Amino acid sequence: MRDDHEELLARNPALLSRCFWHLARKYGETAEGRAPGLPIFLVSAGLLFHRDTVDKIHRMNFDSRFLKVVAERPDLIGGLQSRVEGAFSASLSALQVGVTAGLFQRDGGKGFPAFRALGGVDLPVALRDASLAEMIAAARRLGAWFALEPFEVIQRQLVIEF
Repeated sequence: MRDDHEELLARNPALLSRCFWHLARKYGETAEGRAPGLPIFLVSAGLLFHRDTVDKIHRMNFDSRFLKVVAERPDLIGGLQSRVEGAFSASLSALQVGVTAGLFQRDGGKGFPAFRALGGVDLPVALRDASLAEMIAAARRLGAWFALEPFEVIQRQLVIEF
């Protein structure tokens, strides 16, 4: 994990967009093709911008869920509400960059917009970065976990309001 983890991401929406792509890809695989909604990206940014959370999540099994994270490390959800709120602008910028670059397709529907990952099994070679392996692993797990639970359940488990 890089020492400048949070600062690097906060200043570069392309990096967060790449993490979001992996999250959306795994979400779609797990949720039988459904695309994750905007709130999922916003909460994920609050989790991915936190070094200790990424360090914990990237090593967990895909079968685990948020409840296991909360039970094992309740300190990780402390301050999550403010991290989600603080990541709002960066999240929207990352999604905008992703849509513009052709990584995502914005889907309408009722409620919040959803964003579907486009492309093949992995990002184009020019967008891959091995130094982000832990964050990408965490983003994939978040995508799988978000797809397995209704968002309202996750909100209660993570003690956040939307």
